[in-house]
Amino acid sequence: MTTLRSEDREAGVRLLTLDRPPANAITPALLNDLSGALDAARDDDTVRAVVFTGQGRFFSAGLDLRGGIDFQALSSTGAPSDPFLPLRDCLLNFLRFPKPTVAIVRGHAIAGGLILLLACDYRLGLEGDYRIGLNEVAIGASFPKAAFEIVRLRLTHQQASELLLGAALYPAGQAARLGVVDELLPPGSFEETVFRRASRLGFFPRDAYAHTKAALVAETIARIESETPEEAQRTAAVWLSAESVAARAAQAQKLSS
Repeated sequence: MTTLRSEDREAGVRLLTLDRPPANAITPALLNDLSGALDAARDDDTVRAVVFTGQGRFFSAGLDLRGGIDFQALSSTGAPSDPFLPLRDCLLNFLRFPKPTVAIVRGHAIAGGLILLLACDYRLGLEGDYRIGLNEVAIGASFPKAAFEIVRLRLTHQQASELLLGAALYPAGQAARLGVVDELLPPGSFEETVFRRASRLGFFPRDAYAHTKAALVAETIARIESETPEEAQRTAAVWLSAESVAARAAQAQKLSS
């Protein structure tokens, strides 16, 4: 069953909506569905821009800790493997996507969910009662190279340090200050404004937009692709330390209580 819905709107705008209740948590299947949808939008000449969002109360709660990482692969003594490869491929797909991508955030965007949000060219948030943050450090998780480079691309050093090292969850009203969104908009005209701006970006000459975007992200892509399998394995192994395992167990207990 697909974890993503696709809908074509006016002016060549395609809406992609994460739809994996209850929290749009990230699994390899979801990332593969999202990459496939981006491939289809890239190859469809009628699509001029993509709007990306999440269904329900969550944009995305981040990695599904029950099925988002192959911990057995991490524990193996065989050749180094990268359990975050689906995430890496999906984020690279966003960076290489030649058309405008506009994210709508109107629900919780946490950890890997926030990384998917930051992967988009332009991000608009709805004023409302939801949380944003990168809380990986608090639950003993390391940042895959691709995710870290997305943060470096979109945020200032000060914003990145506050989000990454502070590992707090912030009210939506802080999203613009932290660089997570370009603008927070009121509910009344929110969707109309989003699609109008996506349409405007989509009607720029295609080659000019694609060439300029590629130049902006070229160094980020190069850094992601320079990661070796051994480096990826060391990053992933942080998840298996005793403190990290205990932190995630405490988080799981908190969520279930």
